[in-house]
Amino acid sequence: MKITKWIKNYSPFISKFGFWKGPRIAKMLFPTNGGFKLISIKVPEIKTPVYVRTGSSDVSSFCELFLDTDYPLPDSLSPKLIIDAGANVGYASLKLMNRYKSATMISIEPEESNFQVLTKNCELYSNYKGINKAIWINDDIVKITNPTSRNTGFRVERTTKDDKSGLSATTIQGILKNSGFDRIGILKLDIEGTEKELFENNYKKWIDKVDVLIIELHDRFKRGCALTFYSAIDSYDFVHYNSQRDNLIFIRKEILKANKT
Repeated sequence: MKITKWIKNYSPFISKFGFWKGPRIAKMLFPTNGGFKLISIKVPEIKTPVYVRTGSSDVSSFCELFLDTDYPLPDSLSPKLIIDAGANVGYASLKLMNRYKSATMISIEPEESNFQVLTKNCELYSNYKGINKAIWINDDIVKITNPTSRNTGFRVERTTKDDKSGLSATTIQGILKNSGFDRIGILKLDIEGTEKELFENNYKKWIDKVDVLIIELHDRFKRGCALTFYSAIDSYDFVHYNSQRDNLIFIRKEILKANKT
């Protein structure tokens, strides 16, 4: 391989991990045999090993979160409680916990194999709590509608208690109530279309207790997600602060004012 092509192929990894480690980590993530294997990688800003299942969507999530995503937020932000709803295997949780070291992190993930890796990634942090449930509009039973999908794209809908594939669901307001905090410093929502139900039926129970909202909208899966979301928050005191990749960041005006003083 010519040196220019080699550098181009590995440049994101070289920028993140250095000239020697970068290509080695890229080869770990993309093995030539393409097989499934649980590996650990040391990421500079993360104090614990980061676990990845090669041959799965963990790899693309790892690259997105650790090579391309920084969550641009005000420097003075100091959240006490962070909720990561739709945590997948915990990469966003790790980034936010290592950035806001004194914050309590609650990560919610419904799919069992994802939750196992999430636990492995985050269990060494004393300020972490994981919940193996789905986010929904009430404490109900839901099921994954696309169980053969990639690990990052599981979607849920309500089902009955008799459904053997049923999963327990919980609510944002329930998690906040049980947390011991009265506000959510940062709420990250990446719930594959369930945001439509949340911002149709449930949001008034918790939205005024959120300071920062990071959300990914999924109209590609469920039409009306964006319209429902923007209609719901229109009467609340949020400002669109920034966007990065598919993440939209909204912050309360009073938080922004405090950041400027």
